[in-house]
Amino acid sequence: MSDNLPSRRSRMPVVATVFIFSVFAAAAYLSTKAPDVQRAEVRAGPPDVLKSPADIEAYAGKLRAHLEQQPDDARSWVLLARMQAELERFPQATQAYEKALALPSKVARDPLVWCEYADALGMAQGGKLAGKPRELIARALALDAHHPKALEMAGSAAYEQGNFEETLRYWRPLLATLGAGSREHRELTDAIARTERLAAAK
Repeated sequence: MSDNLPSRRSRMPVVATVFIFSVFAAAAYLSTKAPDVQRAEVRAGPPDVLKSPADIEAYAGKLRAHLEQQPDDARSWVLLARMQAELERFPQATQAYEKALALPSKVARDPLVWCEYADALGMAQGGKLAGKPRELIARALALDAHHPKALEMAGSAAYEQGNFEETLRYWRPLLATLGAGSREHRELTDAIARTERLAAAK
């Protein structure tokens, strides 16, 4: 992270890498109401063996086919959104998140899903979190005021706007959740120190 905040894609590993659900680990979100998908080759080979964009696209195609039959399966919409984001198809990812969160489902109470939606939307609008992405991050924090990814993103959004004191209000509590001596702890410590200097100068 630098004084000139880089894009979301380049910024994400600095703080939040440890918190982001892998698109493959997200297979747990696949609804038990998806027999067509579960009977496919994905069931024989779980998503964590998908190693190429072609593999991801093939699995995403099976999800889309399933969702044509069961459009109320919010968890499968989330998994599809994550796969679209993995393929850097951010407008499609945001559409899938919107569909998931519009349904009456537990996913709407998961702050991580709101953060992922905000991140995909931010990437779709040029890597910035201003506007609606910030509103989505606020929704995540309303669900869990201590959620690590929500704290990271809220701080990043404030940093983008030059609100350095506000940034610190999010990143300092986040630092306390990181293991001392870890790479993430060191990187966030450095980011906080730079932000403190900017806040003092401002």
